[in-house]
Amino acid sequence: MRGTRKKTSKKETRKRRVKFKKSYGINDLSPQLSKYRGLTDAELVKLVQAGGVEPFDELVRRHQVKIHDLCYKMLRNYDDAKDMAQETFIKAYRKINKFAGRAKFSTWLYRIAVNNCLNFLKRQKPAEELFEEITSSGKEDPVEKYKSKKFGEMIRAAVAKLPTVQKAVFTLRTLQDLPYQEVSEILKKPVSTIKVNHHLAVKNLRQYLKGKI
Repeated sequence: MRGTRKKTSKKETRKRRVKFKKSYGINDLSPQLSKYRGLTDAELVKLVQAGGVEPFDELVRRHQVKIHDLCYKMLRNYDDAKDMAQETFIKAYRKINKFAGRAKFSTWLYRIAVNNCLNFLKRQKPAEELFEEITSSGKEDPVEKYKSKKFGEMIRAAVAKLPTVQKAVFTLRTLQDLPYQEVSEILKKPVSTIKVNHHLAVKNLRQYLKGKI
């Protein structure tokens, strides 16, 4: 039988927020929690649900880089991405008792991060023109060029212009290299809908970048 954890108070959440910001700056959490390293995510979650704190620290250590990377690819700003990654773990800690284990913990965590980023973007003012004049030319597919250092910023600017769902799908499927099924679980949409939105995202990227590369 799963253990129960007392509902996290606002005071406890504030304390944990301070701890995250002081100690868990993205990429600087030291690997000091070796006694939990042999446990699976599911086992760690059960310990946290039973009242443990250090097991959650291990979950942060395991997933912080990928979550920050996801947030950065969606927001294109290091500080904003760091804030949203921290908020993701804070929200996950507060809602850990709602995690029922029907999906992987990482999938659940990605869903929180994506929603945080999408809500953040909705609050932002319209961005200034993101495209810069590019003098180089070529006919390669922009999707294949995404990770190219030379064209990366231009493609990221194009991704930022995509409609909300297409942006989330493209980020998770192409940039994070997640399978369609997992993207479906994260966004809570049918696989067929995910595939359609991914197709539309690629089509729109090609249109946005037509004549620019």
